[in-house]
Amino acid sequence: MTKNEAALAKSWVATRHAAPTTALELREVEVREPAPGEVRIRTEAFCLDFNDIDSIYGRWVFRAEPPFVPGMLAAGTVESVGPGADHLLGARVVGCTANGQGGYASTALLTTRTIQLIPSWLTAADAAAMYFPYLLSWLALKERARTAAGDVVLIHAAAGGIGSGAVQLAKAFGATVIATAGSAEKLELARELGADYAVNYVQDDFVAQVLDVTNGRGVDVAFDTVGGQTTLDTFRVMAFNGRHLIIGYSADAAAEKAGVNLQPSIYGNFDICGVCFMAVEDPRPSRAFGMNFMSTAKCIEIWNSTLQLVRKGVVRPVVSRTIELPEVPEWLEAMENRRTTGRTVVAL
Repeated sequence: MTKNEAALAKSWVATRHAAPTTALELREVEVREPAPGEVRIRTEAFCLDFNDIDSIYGRWVFRAEPPFVPGMLAAGTVESVGPGADHLLGARVVGCTANGQGGYASTALLTTRTIQLIPSWLTAADAAAMYFPYLLSWLALKERARTAAGDVVLIHAAAGGIGSGAVQLAKAFGATVIATAGSAEKLELARELGADYAVNYVQDDFVAQVLDVTNGRGVDVAFDTVGGQTTLDTFRVMAFNGRHLIIGYSADAAAEKAGVNLQPSIYGNFDICGVCFMAVEDPRPSRAFGMNFMSTAKCIEIWNSTLQLVRKGVVRPVVSRTIELPEVPEWLEAMENRRTTGRTVVAL
């Protein structure tokens, strides 16, 4: 399909704000033609994300009103393009969905500013599994924390979708990695991915464990996607001149609106580093609102660097399971209940 016309897509629709197993219904939905800065793909794969769960519940900061199709990301082949994107027609791509919704469908709209090309040697499933874990982790660890060889890096939720990528990148950058996770299975995965130390935060006091491992010095970098009490406890293990990366709030999405008390960083002499992954063609307009985002060119550079690490066998996509479209609600529930590891990929 090369002409711009609406397409029908088999889609999971959030009919109300509730648990995924209650709110989602499988329907046929019309997907509009792509606007400027967009392409429409025939979806081959997408991943389940915590932000999607929060969106379905109606508690994500970018609230969508039902009915809507959740899904922040999709991978597939471009079948139709908006003005100015002719060069992408027929390309295999992965990227963020328009307005952060619409990925849980057989056809999806992606924004061109976030799109990455998928090489012939990489599957769409692996590309989808790599996208957020590696682009976000690289932004956090290298661009924001300036992680270098010899640093000690603490990674929370190290066996999760994002954490599993962060562990591998931190090791690739030459760091010593202390991983936290909530079960023996997850700790084993973290070690397999390269973690030097693994701490069960459910059974053990991770603060005591980290201070023991570092002989009381603390960590140079903390990779924190959890928030809440975990963030407050992590303040206690930051080394002098450490960098605490605030990346997400998987423990409680409402915590994003509450803010973070900066006082511990004053007496602790460490930095609190905010991390927000978003790609924009021109970063300058967002400065008027006090925001700084990566350029599309920078994202392409990071993606290409990550692909080289994959080809060399230094890092890999962590696809723990591949499921079919009808299985989405039950696996979102499993993710919400912390019963998953790595990335759960939906193959179409």
